Amino acid sequence: MTTSPWLTRLLDHLLPCPCLLCDGDLDTTTDTTLLCQTCVQSLPLLDSYRCHCCSLPLASTAYFCGQCLAEPASFTASIIPYRYAYPLDALIHRFKYQQQPSAGRCLGKLLLQHIRQRLETDPRLRPDLLVPVPLHWRRRWQRGFNQASLLSRQLGQALGIAVLPICTRLQHTHSQKGLNRQERLRNLRRAFAQEPKRCPAIQGKHLALVDDVVTTSATARCLSELLVRAGAARVDIWALARTPAPGESNGL
Repeated sequence: MTTSPWLTRLLDHLLPCPCLLCDGDLDTTTDTTLLCQTCVQSLPLLDSYRCHCCSLPLASTAYFCGQCLAEPASFTASIIPYRYAYPLDALIHRFKYQQQPSAGRCLGKLLLQHIRQRLETDPRLRPDLLVPVPLHWRRRWQRGFNQASLLSRQLGQALGIAVLPICTRLQHTHSQKGLNRQERLRNLRRAFAQEPKRCPAIQGKHLALVDDVVTTSATARCLSELLVRAGAARVDIWALARTPAPGESNGL
C-alpha cells in the first residue's frame, strides 16, 4: 500500500526524520533524499574519468577500460552515479544487512535523481523494462528481501517503467566478496537462467538490469549475455555504485 503525498507531508511535519548520516535536521522541502545537503555533497560521485560502458573509475580520459576493450560486454551502457566508498557504502550496508528501509528509500531516491537527469539529456537511454538482478532463494530468505527488486520497484513506479523479474538464480554460489574477475566468472558459471514463459515479453526490447553495486561487472556480463541470447535488443546497467579497480583506494 502506498502513502498519499499529503499524508507523507503531514507525517514528515509531525514526525521529522533526521539526516540518515549525520542525524542533523532535515528541510523536508529540499532534502528529499533523507539526507541533508551537506551529506549529499559528501557522497563519492564518479567523475568523468570512467569507462563509458561499465563505469569503472579510470585514471585518465580513456573511453573504455581495458576489460571492455579486450572482452566487450553484452550490455551497451551503464548509469552508475557513485563510487563505492564512504559514506555511501555505509548506507548500502544498513539497507542490505541491517534491514533499514529508510536507507533503501534514500538510496532509491539518489539513484532516481541521476537516472532522471541522464534520461532528460539522452532519451535513448530510457528502457522498455527494468530487470532486477536475482538473488538465490536461500540468500533472499536470509536477508528477507532482494535489494535489486526493491530498487527496481521504486524506480519503475517513479519513471512509469514496468519491472519484469525474468531472471532466476539457480545456484547458491559462494560469496563473491574478495574474488577477482576470473574467479567471479567461474563462480557464476551456470548460476543464472531466464524464465521461458517470460521470454516473449523481452523480444526486441531495451532492458535495464538493476542492482545496488557493480563490483567486477561479472554478474552484469553473465546476465546481459543471457538476456541478449533470449531476444533482448539491448541491455543497460543501472546501479548505485561501482567499485574501483583492484589496488585503488576506495575512500575508506
